[in-house]
Amino acid sequence: MEIERRKFLKISAITAGAVVIGGGAIYIMTRNSDILDDHFDGTEKVLVARFGKDRATGLARDIRQEYETLAPEMPYIGGEENIFTEWLIYGVYYLSVYRVLKAEGQTVEQVGKVIYDTFKAMADYPKWLLRLVGSLKYNKKYVSQLKDAIAKTQELRYPGDWVAKFIEGNGEEFDYGLNITECGIYKFYHSQGADELTPYLCLSDCVISEAFDRGLVRYKTLAEGAEVCDFRYKKGRNTFVNPLRDGWPPKFLNERA
Repeated sequence: MEIERRKFLKISAITAGAVVIGGGAIYIMTRNSDILDDHFDGTEKVLVARFGKDRATGLARDIRQEYETLAPEMPYIGGEENIFTEWLIYGVYYLSVYRVLKAEGQTVEQVGKVIYDTFKAMADYPKWLLRLVGSLKYNKKYVSQLKDAIAKTQELRYPGDWVAKFIEGNGEEFDYGLNITECGIYKFYHSQGADELTPYLCLSDCVISEAFDRGLVRYKTLAEGAEVCDFRYKKGRNTFVNPLRDGWPPKFLNERA
């Protein structure tokens, strides 16, 4: 399977969680959907499998329209200077998915399954390539850039932004971690009356960690009422993301859509 350079870069962009944590994000204005192409495509594939081609095409069109309507409400948190801007763009997109499917009678659990499966669809690349890209998130240059970017969140410049602290690892228990005490997606969803969706988006971190062999372990999230999201990464270990309140695997993954 030949992977074109552009797709390889897109893979790189989602290796650190549900969305980009890197040495500078590419800020895309709300009317440029390039950053969301894989998400749109992945969602449409999932919708086709669930609803059939004709209905899925209409739903995908409605999701694009909803995103265009909702995107201008996304708070400004620094643009390309802030690594979390792309996180927020993705959060806005999945809220658009939720609103459209909810209007079609889908429950939050059913939409959560769509989101989870969309991330699975986007990770449909050769394992060796995904793991190679995932390994780049452990080199010294990347970790240094990440540390600097996280430190900037302590400046509290934008109300809608994340606030996080970099956690040094010892190489045994974990390599490095993040404690997120304020989440931009959490805050945006709350402002939009969609708190119930947040935990389901958080579970996408499990898919990404497994795909890229990131070794994420996370026991707590703000979305579940904790005081912090405690991300801990260790290259090569098994992923464990404490899911909702159901135990693992989450019940909604086993229920018929």
